[in-house]
Amino acid sequence: MRIKLRTKIAVLVLGVVTVFLCANVLWESSRGAELEEAELVQQARALSANMEAVWEFMNHNQDKINYDSAGNFEFKGLQCSIAGRSVGAYFTRDTNYSVRYVSDTPRNRADEPDAFEQEAIEAFRADPNLSEYYTFAEVDGQRVFRYAEPMVLVQSCLSCHGEPAGELDLSGYPREGFAQGHVYGALSMDIPTEAFVAASNENAALNIGFSLALIVACVAIISIAISHLVTRPLAQVRTAMEDVAEGDYSARLPQDRSSDEMAVLSCGFNQMTSQLEKTTGHLEELVAERTTALEHANAELARQSAELEKANEALTEENQYRSDFLAMMSHELRTPLAASMAFADILRERRAVEGQFGAEDERLWHEMESNHRTLLSMINNILEMARIDAGRESFRPELMDIGDVIGLLENTIAPLADQKSIALEYRIGDVPLFVADAEKLRRIVENLMSNAVKFTPEGGRILFAAEHRTDEGFIDFTVADTGCGIPEASQATIFDRFVQADSSSSRAYGGSGLGLALVRELAEMHDGSVSLESTVGVGSTFTVRIPDNIPLIGGDEV
Repeated sequence: MRIKLRTKIAVLVLGVVTVFLCANVLWESSRGAELEEAELVQQARALSANMEAVWEFMNHNQDKINYDSAGNFEFKGLQCSIAGRSVGAYFTRDTNYSVRYVSDTPRNRADEPDAFEQEAIEAFRADPNLSEYYTFAEVDGQRVFRYAEPMVLVQSCLSCHGEPAGELDLSGYPREGFAQGHVYGALSMDIPTEAFVAASNENAALNIGFSLALIVACVAIISIAISHLVTRPLAQVRTAMEDVAEGDYSARLPQDRSSDEMAVLSCGFNQMTSQLEKTTGHLEELVAERTTALEHANAELARQSAELEKANEALTEENQYRSDFLAMMSHELRTPLAASMAFADILRERRAVEGQFGAEDERLWHEMESNHRTLLSMINNILEMARIDAGRESFRPELMDIGDVIGLLENTIAPLADQKSIALEYRIGDVPLFVADAEKLRRIVENLMSNAVKFTPEGGRILFAAEHRTDEGFIDFTVADTGCGIPEASQATIFDRFVQADSSSSRAYGGSGLGLALVRELAEMHDGSVSLESTVGVGSTFTVRIPDNIPLIGGDEV
């Protein structure tokens, strides 16, 4: 269902004005509450000033009250407190207000403070600069404004409440021993708020009524103006547009003088239809030309898409061929390598039994064994990477102990380090049982430690550390060496495949450049990461970080 523009604008204006009206009502309500509080405070201050005037009058006229014309003293018992309490009682009796003097050390039980009054007295004592204390509360089912002012002992009060404590004053009460300036109590007033609330509600109702009347008038005026200035001219435009849509390009709008905007619109529309009338004869020819060009463009796009699809298929086949080739070659190389390692062990044992295995033979055998291990590690890395690329590498989490990792290092890395007289140091923190893929974690640690042994000179030192970062939820495995270090320019690509720090490293130490790339791949399969800190000539530190909450198969976590 279509809605007329006039109705939309009227609804929009009504909505905007209503929002402003609601905002005004809320503001008036908030302001009314503030004004109510301010007026009650002023009224309480005025009443308090009157009570203080009575108190001060009685205080200044004690001598006139207690001495006769002959100068003889006769205590009349009309003290300041008696007069103040009496005036407050009379005022309370004749009005719906409540006025009284209270103290937490009263001489009359009727002067004991309630919870609000006690709170006010304590506030006055805590802050000597606080001159008033007030709040709104419910008293006997009626909402009242509660107000209190401090009663501070002045010099004239010391005759009854000062030193020495315990001595009877003129009225027969023992003195409290208070000093000048002590907050003795408070003047407490309860003022009903019913009249103020009623006045505020009446004022709000008047404001709302006036605002509603204003809204109705505004909407009516705007509706009339829109009808004359907008909707009527637009109806003419709509009729002309319908004629143009039916192919009648001779349609024209009358010159509208209701507004400059409509005059410009009418002129522009007439110019447009005139131009359409001139160009309509050539439109079919132009459309045909554009259609032909579009067909050529689509044919070219289809040809390029086909070529791109062929290129993608060729690239996919090439990648698959490369992965299959590397996997096949690595697998085929590992079989003769395993045989070579076995024959070397048999030859060493046979020569040792025959007593022909000398120191030179021992050195050569260790060198051959080291090369065998290096080649086997390279082949294993290539096979592992090929399985990952082919998507055939699965993640098998299981519960592990950090001792399993240390045992692996002792069995595989320690003999290599001993050959180069490299000191291995272990620093294990409080690492609990954790979940990881044991085989992949073994490959990570073995690659990092083998690299450390490879690039650390004889007599160097390698540190393996494990630490549980409980605050971050990770377990860190760190391998730090005192090797040659990695230049800063090479650190950004050191974890890429077939990349080493420089070509001289490849020649001097050997390697395929897959070890660190595989470490990163395997760490990321744990939802972990690997980082590097290195200084040339000082050494390198690799840190593998894996989460400490990897779920076991079946959903259990540690």
